[in-house]
Order: sequence, then structure tokens, then C-alpha cells
Amino acid sequence: MYRLYHHPICPFSRKVRVHLAAKDIGCELIQENFWERRKEFIAMNPACTVPVLFDNGNAAVIVNSSVIIEYIEEKHAKSSKSFLGESPSERAEARRLQYWFDEKFYQEVSKHVLNERYFNRYLPGGSSPNSEILRVARGNLNIHLSYIEYLLESKRYLAGDQISVADFSAACQISVLDYFGDINWHHYLPAKDWYSMIKSHKIFGEILKDRIPGLVPVEWYSQLDF
Repeated sequence: MYRLYHHPICPFSRKVRVHLAAKDIGCELIQENFWERRKEFIAMNPACTVPVLFDNGNAAVIVNSSVIIEYIEEKHAKSSKSFLGESPSERAEARRLQYWFDEKFYQEVSKHVLNERYFNRYLPGGSSPNSEILRVARGNLNIHLSYIEYLLESKRYLAGDQISVADFSAACQISVLDYFGDINWHHYLPAKDWYSMIKSHKIFGEILKDRIPGLVPVEWYSQLDF
């Protein structure tokens, strides 16, 4: 049994939750408001970031979403399907795209949207969203959505014909933006079809139930046909 310290609006926490669901592995979810810097949480992860996985079986503390996924894949290699790919080239591409969305997409888009839409606005000492920062983030988002559509020209999923951690990473970043209504899906129909397919997987269902107190998502956030 595992314990996952997470936050519902964190795309990296969401990625791990989707991966665990895809592997049919249960876990106890513990919401961690990491900005509060609890001493007990810092003792587990000095970086004070989520997600953090605690393995009750051996008391191991695993930090960072990609590291957690590798840990789960290795530990359950014989008992469940791999979502890293079958061949070395497939695994390389899945990991490359996972890194792309975890790092480049997050730094250029999600980080700014989260700061302006949530952290800077709803946490103590917050301020109104900066429209210029959001404008730049939207411009970057358009580039990334175009890249997603380029990847889908010859494949069903981002890294190949099977769903992988690349799709988990991208879809969880996008789900956070979609919560705030920051994607004009009418301009990106192939990307919309792919995201709708990901949303239809039962492994994504719990993510779509997430709600942030005081912040209602757009009406289509949980809809599979939107």
C-alpha cells in the first residue's frame, strides 16, 4: 500500500495518480498544501514539493513525479502493464515527451497560469491576475498545442499507438489549464479529439472530480463530449 502526498491542482500529482490508476494500484491520498511548509513534510522532502510517494512496505520516500513512475514501473514490472513502452525506442520517446511536458510545457505555460489564476489570487497576500503574463502563456500554449497536433499526425497517442506516460503528462498539464477555461478548443480540433479520448479513460475519472474550494471549473471541464 502506498501513501501519496499530493495537491489536486498540481499537474505532477495528477500524473502520478493517473499512472497508479492505469496500473490498478491503490493508494491513500493525502492533500498537502506544500506552501505551508509543514515540518513533517519537509522532513520527508526537503524541497517541499509534491507529489511524494511513501511506500508502506519498506518505508521508502520517493520524490518527483517521473521518479515515482519509474519506481512503480520497476516494482510492479511483473504484475502489470508498462506505460513506458515496450521497445527501447518507444521508451526513449515516451520519456522524452514526458520530460517535454513536465519541464518545457510547465515552465512556459502551466506555471504561469497556476500562479496567476490560483496561487497569486486565492492564497494569503495574493493579487489580481497579470493579464500580460497570461497573454504570453497563451501564446506559448498555442505553440505546444500545435506540437501535440504534429505528434498526432501519424500516431494515435503522443509517443505511439499505445497510451503512455507521455499522454499522462501532457493530459494532466492540459487538465489544469482546462479547469480555468484557458484553452480555446475550437482552434485545435485534433488536440481536442485526443484529449477527449484521454478523458474517456476510466483512469482519468478521479482527476475530473477534483474541485478547488472557492474556484468552480468551467462547465465543460468534466464533460467527455465537449
